[in-house]
Amino acid sequence: MEARSPAGQRVWNVACDLFYREGIRSVGVAEIAERSGVGKPSIYRNFESKDRLAVAYVEAQAAPPRTWLEEARAACPDDPSAQLEYVIGAIADRISEPDFRGCPLANACVEFPDREHPVHRKAGALKAEYLEMLVELITPLPVRDPQGLAYMLQMLVEGANVTTQIFSADRSAAALKEAAARIIRSYLDQ
Repeated sequence: MEARSPAGQRVWNVACDLFYREGIRSVGVAEIAERSGVGKPSIYRNFESKDRLAVAYVEAQAAPPRTWLEEARAACPDDPSAQLEYVIGAIADRISEPDFRGCPLANACVEFPDREHPVHRKAGALKAEYLEMLVELITPLPVRDPQGLAYMLQMLVEGANVTTQIFSADRSAAALKEAAARIIRSYLDQ
């Protein structure tokens, strides 16, 4: 993590909380300044622009998926199937948390539909990286088309992120695990 001045850290904490709870576009620099107690000039000195702050926020939100994958490998060192199940379980646990408001990367892509916008580009690149890490976990399994399976699982995760916002979080988490297991079975080489 980048070292920040105390004022920069206050801005960072407030911006991350507001961006996640209320959305990046709906939060202005004036609101961040007011809630953090840091003047706008200081915010711009620390982060250059709201877009740069938003890109840094999106990048910081990508850490948990990488951590889940590393933890899965450590928890189940010689069992690729258990590693994949571990990751799906970690995602299901996360979407069940009371403060969960959807995947911050997907939320950023929805808020910034222009694929050339820096926030969308960063969130999309991180999602692509996540997809590649899923492929890496799936490749040792005896499945046909590891990339196709990874894409199906990614779609399932994105759907669970959304249904959690509409329906029961617990039901969405349970459905994610069940549907993932069914899809994985359907890809196993028979």
